[in-house]
Order: sequence, then structure tokens, then C-alpha cells
Amino acid sequence: MSFEFTVLSDDRFIEILEAWVDSPWPKTAEDGYALRDHLGWTADSQDPALFTSDVEPDEPSAYFTATNDSINSLTFPITDIAPEEARGDSLEDALVIYRHFCDILKSRYGKPKRRKNRNGYYRSNFVTSQGVGVSVGGTIAHVSCVVESPEEMFIASEYARLVAKGYISEDE
Repeated sequence: MSFEFTVLSDDRFIEILEAWVDSPWPKTAEDGYALRDHLGWTADSQDPALFTSDVEPDEPSAYFTATNDSINSLTFPITDIAPEEARGDSLEDALVIYRHFCDILKSRYGKPKRRKNRNGYYRSNFVTSQGVGVSVGGTIAHVSCVVESPEEMFIASEYARLVAKGYISEDE
């Protein structure tokens, strides 16, 4: 089956980064709703933290998470999702798209802090000067971006430190 991904434009990706990543943190849920509206995304009728995206404008495909009114993360698609029957042929295109968006992040935030590529799953994690985490990753079916708050990044690094020191096991 022939399939071509719908891909977020570079300019729009940078606009999202500037709005979400490069602006001051912490962000409240109200800040998240305002950013959602500013970017022209439409809220889900059941959950305002779930909303449409540029590459999937007709269905909720992006969302943010919050704890105690403080945003933890934002997840949004860079591509739409390949249909099941096209997934065998879509990996090469997905990897090209993934690498392209990694290059954009590298030019803005420097080299990735971590990369993972195994079993058809790949991800590169970048950290901004204000401690915001930005990762691009995907599978044979799609490519997406996750933005993590400085607080979430601190929690993850502290967890990794405690595991490395042997104070806790990795499965805790």
C-alpha cells in the first residue's frame, strides 16, 4: 500500500517550540489552555487538556498532563499515523522525518542528551538551558514530540541517580 505521512511544517514546529518550550516555566493548566487556543487547536468536548493538532485536525491527538495545576508534559504528533497495512513500508520515511526534526532540535538546543533505537522504536532527548526536556521519537507508524517540564526532568534525573547509586532498584 502506498502511504505518505502528513508532516508538521518546520515553521509550525518552531512556533510550537517557542510557545511551549522556550517560554517561562512552570506553566499552569490555564497557561496550557491559552497556548492550545493560541495555536488554534480545538479542545476535546470531554477533556480540555486533550485537543486536535496540525497533522490530525479532526480528532484529539495532542494533550498535556498536569498535577496540582502544574503542567508536567505536552505530547503532540509530528506526523499522522500510518494505517496498519502501510506500516511495513513506512519505517524508512518515518526515520527520515525523525532525523529531520532531531536536526531542528539540535540546532536550537545542542546535541541530544540521550538517544535510543531498538526494536523499531527510536527517541532522542534534548534539554534546554532552562531544564525543559524535548524529545522526538516514533515507530514505523508515526513520529511525535514530548515536552517535559523542568520539574519532571529533575524528578527523572533524581530517579536515575538513586538507581545508579543502588538506593532503589529500577523497577520501583
